[in-house]
Amino acid sequence: MTPSPTSRRRPGRTLYRYVAREARRPFFLALFGLTLVVLTRDLIGFSELVINRGLGVGEVARIAFYEAVPVASTMFPFAVLIGALVALGRLGADCEILVLEASGVSASRLVGPIVAFALAMSGISLVLSLWGAPFANRGLDADLERISRQQPWAQFRAGAVSRFGGWQVEAREVSARGDELRGVLLWMPDIAETIFARSARVGSTADGGVEIALESGSLVFSSDAGVQQLRFEVLTTTLPQSEERVTRSEAEQLAGLPLAALAARASTFEASEESPLSRPAVELHRRAATPVATLIFGFLAVPLFLARRHFSRSGGSMLGVVTTIVYFVLIQFGEGLSQAGTLSVAAGVWLPNAVLGILAAVLLIRIRREGVLGHAFDRPQRREGRLLGRLMAFASHSAGKPRRFALQRYIGARFIELAILSFGVLLTAYVLIDVMERLDWFARYQATGFDVIRFYTVRIPLLASRVVPMALLIGSALVVSLLAVEGELIGMRACGIPAPRALLPVFVLTLLVAPAYFVLRNVVVPRTNALADELKQKEIKGEYYRALADRRKTAVWQRTGSRVLEAERFDTERGEARELTIYEIGKDALPISRADATSARHIGRGIWRLQDPQRIEIEDGYARRVPADRYADLGMEVSADVDTMHLSIAALAREIEVVEADGYDATPLRVDFHIKLSDALACVLLPVSALLFAVGGPPFPGPAKTLLVSGALAVGYILLTGVSASLGYAGSVPPLVGGWGPTIVFTLVAGALALRLNRRL
Repeated sequence: MTPSPTSRRRPGRTLYRYVAREARRPFFLALFGLTLVVLTRDLIGFSELVINRGLGVGEVARIAFYEAVPVASTMFPFAVLIGALVALGRLGADCEILVLEASGVSASRLVGPIVAFALAMSGISLVLSLWGAPFANRGLDADLERISRQQPWAQFRAGAVSRFGGWQVEAREVSARGDELRGVLLWMPDIAETIFARSARVGSTADGGVEIALESGSLVFSSDAGVQQLRFEVLTTTLPQSEERVTRSEAEQLAGLPLAALAARASTFEASEESPLSRPAVELHRRAATPVATLIFGFLAVPLFLARRHFSRSGGSMLGVVTTIVYFVLIQFGEGLSQAGTLSVAAGVWLPNAVLGILAAVLLIRIRREGVLGHAFDRPQRREGRLLGRLMAFASHSAGKPRRFALQRYIGARFIELAILSFGVLLTAYVLIDVMERLDWFARYQATGFDVIRFYTVRIPLLASRVVPMALLIGSALVVSLLAVEGELIGMRACGIPAPRALLPVFVLTLLVAPAYFVLRNVVVPRTNALADELKQKEIKGEYYRALADRRKTAVWQRTGSRVLEAERFDTERGEARELTIYEIGKDALPISRADATSARHIGRGIWRLQDPQRIEIEDGYARRVPADRYADLGMEVSADVDTMHLSIAALAREIEVVEADGYDATPLRVDFHIKLSDALACVLLPVSALLFAVGGPPFPGPAKTLLVSGALAVGYILLTGVSASLGYAGSVPPLVGGWGPTIVFTLVAGALALRLNRRL
């Protein structure tokens, strides 16, 4: 007979300690994992800074720590939720919640121990949010500013345009350190012309400016007054402050202000048409809202978990990730309402906490009425029994002809289900994080909601390509963990079926995914990346700059063969160019001719018709005007700035041929070429490594250990990819090794795990 609500017992201190101990490990794993997901891209950049940009390991480690502290502070609520749900999932799956109910302790009273755990974590979160994260942000700003002053060349990349105020610099080749350039273009807005130089050296001035010394250069003027050419051996100039200086956005800098300074900024803020939302007030309220959210998520965990019909160990973590995504959506919704003036800043920031608090209260009332005795505690046992029946059919041929591939279909279906679920959760998280990082950028360029939707329509394939290997890794780790926890791997061994043989469908499915992933990365993503950049540069940014009354002329450079094309604007979709200049470049990287046209239109097969063309040729150091052709053969494609994300493998191979034919070092491009060839194998090597580790029993490792090792494999692969590529770019290892290094290492890891497993069988 179920005790009446009035006779329910209260949890004792032993239960409080027990629940806290169960939630502690998944909490720290979730905190580490979520922080790592947010910092994944930065980790790759850190290896580049150490190897090729001259920064010390200690300095980069300090920057990584400064970035990790604010991120970890933000992730506290979600880690508490995941930790609590995983702990409750373990209690439910092992029928301990049922035992508590039978002992007179209502499952809804688990709110007490969980909230006590969340309260302790919210205290730590409060310290981090009010003092720790601002301190780390100030330290990060100081370090980045110092790097900008001492090593301004850290931002240069071969083939990419770096902007310094209205000035622009682009180099065909950049040294590993970044301070030596070859094949240099320098746009000077004061004269609206491009200077060409064979080489250049970059340094810093005493006041933190960027000094560039051009060597063996040339400047060709074209005007109605006549033809002029300026040649020089050395030209030194100081560039304005860079638009790409190694500093952070205004919102990120606000996060580093002490509490008193932030409150003063919030009280003196005046709204304007360009900035209607008080960012200081948002940051001030968010610092208080995050620790409170930690407590609310703890309060939400118990009713959210008990509202489920079936209990399982893995369901808690997935439920926590889904709730985290919902919370991020509410954050964006509240901020949008505040920016539109529908809600105040305080109401917009606190809206997610209010919604989840109300949801927790409603669910808790429902649970206290219904209890948990109607839950299907025996579901895992029933599933195990069904599987055991299949295994017995495999082991005993006398029982009749077994159903063909029943075990393989069972394992494959579970893997597909978990991999798709992991892919959806990770992709949603990546999109939300990416949107949050770009909010200031969209606001700065006044992008409309339709612009944002169009941009993410073509950006999602890139984000999906980053998620696929991780989703396969998590799916494989989850499927083997669930099979081990539910006793199914032991059942297979008892029926004479080794675990590696039973999990062979997972390996086959990853092999099938790898070619599709290769096509996604090397066919779909380059095209969608180009479309995304087109939308960003020509529509979102373009509309903003066209709206400015004082807009100054800038150059848009594109290289095709031995030509450098300079235009005020290219529209490759419509085949039009405005204020076009075509430079023919000699072997010394200096121009040998210049053709100007007020506009140009692509008429097909790489032929462009020029409007009002003029041409200057340079011979023996002298410039003279010659008759100009009305048509120019610019090739079948006018390529954008060198960026291998936009290039398929075939296009990258052609780019390598062109660069080397011009006498330049194509080592970085060759490294990227081999990376593109090898990265699809991550879809196989990462899941297989996790599987080989997890099936090395009995005893089989628990889910927490398997997921932790899987996370270590993923982080190791990411870091190894960055380090190997950086070594390849620097020429320390051959391009083949730089591109295939991670694949080789993880093949050896998988081989070692396979040998270890073979000795145990």
